[in-house]
Amino acid sequence: MINQTLNLCSLQTLYLQGMTGAGKTSLLTAFTAQLTTAGRRSLTFSCDAFTERTQSPFSVLYFVRALMSVNDKTPGHDIRHKIDLVASSALCSLRLRQWLGCDLNQNETDTLALLTKNRIKQLDKQVAQNLLAYAHHKGVIAIMIDGAHNLTTKALQFIQLLTSCGAQLAITFIISAQQKQTFIHPPKWLSHAHTIILKPLDLDAMVQIANHTLLSQGRVPDKHRNRATNAITRAQGNPYFLKQLLSHPDPIVALPDTLQHFARNCLNSMPCEVANTLKFAASLGLCFNTHQLQQFNDNENIRAPLCVLHKMLCSGLVTQSDEHFCFVHPLVQEALKSQTTRSDFSWYTYPRHHHPNNCPNQVTSI
Repeated sequence: MINQTLNLCSLQTLYLQGMTGAGKTSLLTAFTAQLTTAGRRSLTFSCDAFTERTQSPFSVLYFVRALMSVNDKTPGHDIRHKIDLVASSALCSLRLRQWLGCDLNQNETDTLALLTKNRIKQLDKQVAQNLLAYAHHKGVIAIMIDGAHNLTTKALQFIQLLTSCGAQLAITFIISAQQKQTFIHPPKWLSHAHTIILKPLDLDAMVQIANHTLLSQGRVPDKHRNRATNAITRAQGNPYFLKQLLSHPDPIVALPDTLQHFARNCLNSMPCEVANTLKFAASLGLCFNTHQLQQFNDNENIRAPLCVLHKMLCSGLVTQSDEHFCFVHPLVQEALKSQTTRSDFSWYTYPRHHHPNNCPNQVTSI
């Protein structure tokens, strides 16, 4: 499907959606390798999660520099020459210099300040077309943004500008994201994009991954068939989780350190009330309901339960169906539960074996 999109002769956007570990990054890496082998050029931006203490590795400045084939070590005079080469007008050149953080004199600053909002929008669209035209001139046919759910609002607005600037160029944007944050529902600006949803892998694919993983560990697959079977059962179609389980001596009960680290990072990045609600839900099992959440809210005196619920759903760790909720994967629930102690919710007396009516026993793929 990606190759078919690249064969089109206009600016295209492809949206790749899947839960953590579903294989989005691996797919983009393999595709990049194919392009390189075919002598085609692409740009890939990895948008790792960031906290208040760490900055996002993605920024508008970094993105524009990549499109212009310059970096922070490029001499200033070379950048000025490149700006003049890329920009289609003096005003575009001025706006591009501003995007790149170049020093502007008072007259230049005043010139931009006098522009109306509509004129700025038109100018930005023209500059975006200039940048894509230059990238295309340099042989770029694909621009991949991996982990877009981690991006700031400003960065997403900039990507929206590029993907909707109307440039008549054979460039494909491939945007991958988990179903979380602003991507809990696909943003409106992606409504024109072709969407690919990565579902859990089938048994044959999981067996192939398990055999390859065992061989890379120096193990003979036939001698570890039971081990692989147990890991495949617990991974439930998630290739990353499968590899993590096979790296542990006992995949039947193992909860790899990477998954525990993932759970800690998720909880630490959330407001305390949201983190505690998730830990409580994880202690109940794979599924839970609004009645159980209400009991928790009453006991913990949660002041804004709807806000907490919204943030919990935006975490991408939980899906909702009417009044029923399920964690996106059993191992996600186990990892979050591993961050609790027996005494954390000792006040709770609701039967632990209870499952909400009509609640699916298996995870619904996203």
